[in-house]
Amino acid sequence: MRIRWLTGLLILTLATPLHVAAAASITATRTAQPIHLDGRLDEPVWASAQVIDRFYETYPGSLVPAPERTEVRLVYDDDFLYVGFRLWLKHPNQLRTPFVRRDKVNSTHDYVQIYLDPQGSRRGSYLFRVNARGTRTDGYQNEAQETETLDPDYDWEVASHIDARGWSAEMRIPLSTLRISRSGLQRWAVVVTRGVPRDQNTQMASAPFPHDSNCFLCYAGTVVFPDLKAKSEHLIVTPSGTITRRRDRGSFGHADDVRLQPSLDAKWLPRDGAALDLTVRPDFSQVEADSAQLTANQRFALDLPEKRPFFREGADLVTTAIPAVYTRSIAAPDYGLRYTQRSAGLEYTAFGARDGGRPAIIEPGFLGSTLVLPDFDSDDAFARLRNTLPHGDVGGLVAAKRNDDGSRNLVGGSDATWSSDTDRVTGQWLASHTRNPDRPDLTSSWHGQTIQGSAALLQWDHSTDQVWSLRYERYSPGFRSWLGYVPRVGYQSLHGEYYRPFYSTAKWLNTIEPYVSVDRLRALGSNRGSESDALAGYKGFAADISWHPHAMVLDAQGHARRTRYLAWQVSASPGRWVPLVAFTGQRGDVVDYASGDVVPSTTLGWRVLTRPLDRLELELQYDRNVLHGKNGEPQRLIETATQFIGTWHFNARFFALLTWQRYASARDVPETNHYRSRTASLQFNWDVSRNCQLYWGVRSGNEQPAAPAIGGDGREVYLKASYTFRG
Repeated sequence: MRIRWLTGLLILTLATPLHVAAAASITATRTAQPIHLDGRLDEPVWASAQVIDRFYETYPGSLVPAPERTEVRLVYDDDFLYVGFRLWLKHPNQLRTPFVRRDKVNSTHDYVQIYLDPQGSRRGSYLFRVNARGTRTDGYQNEAQETETLDPDYDWEVASHIDARGWSAEMRIPLSTLRISRSGLQRWAVVVTRGVPRDQNTQMASAPFPHDSNCFLCYAGTVVFPDLKAKSEHLIVTPSGTITRRRDRGSFGHADDVRLQPSLDAKWLPRDGAALDLTVRPDFSQVEADSAQLTANQRFALDLPEKRPFFREGADLVTTAIPAVYTRSIAAPDYGLRYTQRSAGLEYTAFGARDGGRPAIIEPGFLGSTLVLPDFDSDDAFARLRNTLPHGDVGGLVAAKRNDDGSRNLVGGSDATWSSDTDRVTGQWLASHTRNPDRPDLTSSWHGQTIQGSAALLQWDHSTDQVWSLRYERYSPGFRSWLGYVPRVGYQSLHGEYYRPFYSTAKWLNTIEPYVSVDRLRALGSNRGSESDALAGYKGFAADISWHPHAMVLDAQGHARRTRYLAWQVSASPGRWVPLVAFTGQRGDVVDYASGDVVPSTTLGWRVLTRPLDRLELELQYDRNVLHGKNGEPQRLIETATQFIGTWHFNARFFALLTWQRYASARDVPETNHYRSRTASLQFNWDVSRNCQLYWGVRSGNEQPAAPAIGGDGREVYLKASYTFRG
């Protein structure tokens, strides 16, 4: 295997770092009086509370003094933790103040966020983020996986206030939300970060972590609580009701009726750090549709994000290097039960559900995967245990799916992570035992046979001023994970990557990261090498350009085909009214998997996000893939996906969401196959209070395959209301 290394590196002047002191440690202040949540910080207790005010610029500079003044205070009582932020600006008139939806607060506008590790283990933390309009974003940061997920939607409140000096915010977080597992003296790990996007996307933090850091919470400060009490709302019950008027025909089914669906969600907190969740006939009417994607020349099933609230909480515990739990494989449970225990050392979760939605099962292979649509229900269960150690963690996982026809899949194994200041090693091993359905009418490989297999992954990451990464994976042909996302089996692969980042505080270019990566896939034999440059700079400009001169891939028959192509991703944030413009593309030779030929291909995509008013957000995305003909033949495939999203915010708690999607594919070689689909929806979301939510809207869609007689369309109008009772 030969790799052409990049020639020449751009040498940039690095900012001189500040002498690094330890992150600040403070003692939180107890209050006897409740705090009125208005974002102003005008209660007397805020003036007497200890303050975190030593902040560093972490990007584009490295540990230089923060250019904007920030103060953070923590106050608590028997029920809540209060966090107060005072955020000064040298130029307050440049404050970016758009309304956005929950979990959409990002680096295109001003924000502040706090990471809280109540266990003090420095292996994971709760994330609470807010912008100047008081919009919430929350999630969980996993130190072992080096990931940050916005999947959970925690129970907490926030208010913000804008004035002539900048802005301020107050958070009120129930101690029950943080699963406080003990009473008395406690020391939490805490990090506060702040974003101020102007010409530069300036990032600041209360912890002095450098650009080449291999960890995050290892730099965290400490907050001491002298007499914190473990607190829980022992029972939280949320009944919901959805009324739907639906009309379908053709391929969408046949329905013309009005339905009332009651549902129930309940949470019981039996002891400190523990939670038992129950859902009965959950309704997901309010969940946003998946984005349209190009799929006509894809061999493997797509990995789609989880957006349903019940499945998102606690997702960090079941996230592993090999995705053995993929909750999108559970479609419409009649009921579900989950138990979760969190503590400084041992954490675990167990889940069980009866799924009547008959979701697709991924039948993997080496050359491609098949989505099989069963006609039977199933019982699903998984459990995960993780034990935190001084320099890593160890864990175990088991997942099982049993279908009503007697077929079943069982997966189990262990995983471990070890880390130091510069290195991180991750390993996982899984074994599976599967009895396939005896249903060759659904897929030709299902004959009721019993198969077994295993999967293994080992990864090493080294991070200093240079970054090395090496990952080995092996999936035996018989490995199956019906509750996971494993679309390819029967191979072993080796991936290596090296890059050397250079940083600068110059106006036009902040970062350049030349890197080289190598992939080698062994089964029938293939390998590829690629060389790339990643750039970042002025007005959020970022570019990732990669050249793949010798990419060996396998066609649908397993024959090795040599391809080469250039790929690029370019994005920028031109200003407050146009916070994002992005372009993606690929040009070169690729395999047409319908015929096995190597043909010229062009893939182009663009995305524009605009905020002409603080209350109005418009997003347009377009992707197009063309497989060109060979030797004068016509174009083989033209595939397009278009999406428009418009959001109007009446206030921080009430918004209207308009979504329109269109997908079309037209294949003429080797055979004619045309398909079109369209969906549109308008939904209103109103958080009436902490306990009450209302959703109402209308949806429509249609599809037109090559044979119009098998097309269809559907329409629905719905109203959903939920109310939470706490005891």
